[in-house]
Amino acid sequence: MMSFEFWYWLILGAVLLTLEMLAPGVVLMWFGFGAVLTGVVLWIFPELSLGWQLLLFGATSILSLYAWRQSKFFRDPPPMEPELNNRLLSHIGKRYVLNEAIIQGSGSLKIGDSTWRVRGKDLPAGTKVEVVGVEGIILLVEAV
Repeated sequence: MMSFEFWYWLILGAVLLTLEMLAPGVVLMWFGFGAVLTGVVLWIFPELSLGWQLLLFGATSILSLYAWRQSKFFRDPPPMEPELNNRLLSHIGKRYVLNEAIIQGSGSLKIGDSTWRVRGKDLPAGTKVEVVGVEGIILLVEAV
């Protein structure tokens, strides 16, 4: 009957873990862990039969994969905030003061060190406005 030495399993584990770095996805790593753990157990208990070695390898591989899938790292990421890639959306609902009058529906607003074009009803400069929407790169405002 064929018998495996513990270092066969350790080499198999090392090969699988190395291949995991080259292959997409996270699959081979769990089998690599199973092989390394089987090698360690076989080093401690050298009389373990091939059948038990294969059973241990399969069980530890499946259990490590299951443990990963149940962990917080595997879960879907939280939904991204809609304003993450669009700074203008983060200004909706905030109030600012017009630095330039809105004439014929168009004006400007200074936020921090940036000046943004605004659209709304005609208002004089210095009026407090609230951002109610975004249209492209233009803030839609209403008087407060």
